[in-house]
Amino acid sequence: MLFLALLIAAVLPESGARAGVLSTASRTNPVGRAGQLAPPTAGALAAFEPEPTFTLVPLNSATPLPSATPSPVPTMPPTLPPPDMPSPPPTATTLAVLPTPIGIYSETVRVPILMYHYVSEPPEDADKYRVDLSVSPENFYAQMQYLAEQGYTPINLDDLSLAVTARQALPDKPVILTFDDGYVDHYEYVFPILESFGFKGTFFIITGFVDDGNPSYMSWPMIHELAAAGHRMESHTRTHPDLSEATYEQAVEEILGSQQILEAHTGVRPRYLCYPGGRYDEETIAILEALDYWGAVTTGGGTWHGFDNRYEWLRVRIRYTTTLPIFADFLESFP
Repeated sequence: MLFLALLIAAVLPESGARAGVLSTASRTNPVGRAGQLAPPTAGALAAFEPEPTFTLVPLNSATPLPSATPSPVPTMPPTLPPPDMPSPPPTATTLAVLPTPIGIYSETVRVPILMYHYVSEPPEDADKYRVDLSVSPENFYAQMQYLAEQGYTPINLDDLSLAVTARQALPDKPVILTFDDGYVDHYEYVFPILESFGFKGTFFIITGFVDDGNPSYMSWPMIHELAAAGHRMESHTRTHPDLSEATYEQAVEEILGSQQILEAHTGVRPRYLCYPGGRYDEETIAILEALDYWGAVTTGGGTWHGFDNRYEWLRVRIRYTTTLPIFADFLESFP
């Protein structure tokens, strides 16, 4: 992984720490910061071995990282247009590069991105944090029923990217449903409830926990089933570290590793990251840009999104104490 970090570091600009939610902690770059990074030695090349659970993309320090074309898992055979009809316009799932604004200006759109963690009753010995991160299955069902009855349409982060760059039309009441960490209750409760309403969600997966077979988290067969049903699997790193405190090498391994593992399992390259604990810094964002991530979500509150803040899209946290009237108010008036 050190070899991989050296290659990525060669294309990333130096950047300072951000204010506010961003950590001011400096990173440790094992090869130094001064001047241009030296290319890897023959010894480093000979010693490098990729992780056995996924295949690393061979890189060249003088060449930017290539962009792969996502290949969504179809649920039915595609219908080809008649020979005399033009092909439909490209969507985010057919593009190989980051959607960029058409013309001088990009759009700023209001789309509530709802943030869920556990969807299950907290255990009796749960601390206040576990309780706060939970939503009961009954309340979750009522919230999804409210969305359906009030005419809300769940979209995904690709749709948001195209709305702010290409002015792609959104439904009258768009909403994005995100689920952090990949808990097993996402398969037990979230999956069937979403399917009952015809909704699709975005799940941020901690791939190392899945690889380790942690019973509190979804297994790869469960994730395969969700992906095959049209739900999106996006990156939440490999081990859920504080990226603002990670070394440069560790951050690259966490972000690239999870991206490649998920692509190997689902056939779709993740284009969005959820920052573990909502913590990141300018160098984290530079790594995302170099790895061709299209955006990232934070734990900060808000509903307005644009191209310039695509690596800091805000969300609306749904808590154990979020009643249905509060939920409705979030959708309609959360700033």
